[in-house]
Amino acid sequence: MRHMRWLPLPLSLVGLGPTACDVMSPSSPGNLVPATVAEDASLPAIEMNGARFHVETIGNPANPVIVFLHGGPGGDYRSMLRMAERHNGYSLADNYFLVYWDQRGSGLSARVNSNELTIETYVNDLNTIMNRYSAGKPAFLIGISWGGMFATRYINDYPRRVAGAVLIEPGPLDGATMEEVKDDMFDLSLGAEWLNDVVWNGQFLSPDDHARMDYERLLGLKNSQPRFHVDNRNPEAAWRQGAAANKYIMEDGQNSSGKFTYDFTTNLSTYTTPVLFIAGALSEVLGASLQRKQVLRYPSASLQVVDGAGHDVAWVKTAAVLTHIRSYLDARLGGAR
Repeated sequence: MRHMRWLPLPLSLVGLGPTACDVMSPSSPGNLVPATVAEDASLPAIEMNGARFHVETIGNPANPVIVFLHGGPGGDYRSMLRMAERHNGYSLADNYFLVYWDQRGSGLSARVNSNELTIETYVNDLNTIMNRYSAGKPAFLIGISWGGMFATRYINDYPRRVAGAVLIEPGPLDGATMEEVKDDMFDLSLGAEWLNDVVWNGQFLSPDDHARMDYERLLGLKNSQPRFHVDNRNPEAAWRQGAAANKYIMEDGQNSSGKFTYDFTTNLSTYTTPVLFIAGALSEVLGASLQRKQVLRYPSASLQVVDGAGHDVAWVKTAAVLTHIRSYLDARLGGAR
């Protein structure tokens, strides 16, 4: 790659049930943003590494495994579920076991303390996912935006665990590149509608807990990245943002002066397996021009550019993206389909 307190009257203590303030409080689970797996037991979840995660699997566990890495940091996997649907008569779930998960403190996974929100902890979580669902054999990774950066960091640390990777418009793979493009990512003009929405919201709901913080981050994302050229008439589906996850994971890649200094490419020379990059032709900041440079960080990588889409290419052009992914995966497994 934010405080108003509600003081509900204790009427429930005298047998009158939940108070009106409880019902209306943004702090109450599910009122302002969807509840996490810590608050809604009906959501599919697993416990690992001292935290509770929103996880969903699709397909036959005996098939090769694909682990999906959503964007953010702090996003969720909801929009990536479209890649599990049937397009042109084919679904990835026909031949692969699909593992979707909301990363630590993100999406519908439980919120955690800030000291748990580090890149190293994220890598450890992904390693646990890989060992849990693809024990003893390498798995494939499909990452979008931050998820592509995360996949690269994991490959950098555990090259033998990854059978192949599809990186869909990954963000900058090192801090120097992030420094070059970071000012182009957001429209920070004072008249920007998204900025006015955040400021207006702050007059009423100052963020003193995760629900308020996550809601405000969602407002901040709305229309704030015009050079990404996403389709606002067909917005990507999402459940919930993890504001704290976004803040602390980003900070973990910076020095004390706020300069990005991370580098996820130090060991990529050892990963000779071909990697597929995908970009939307309309995307400016993280699109084809950046990805043509980033493919060079891997010993063997190629880029496919999909027409008529921006940074949300996997959402608005799913069938085209899946055609490229299927071709790539078939080649990795010798075309045995």
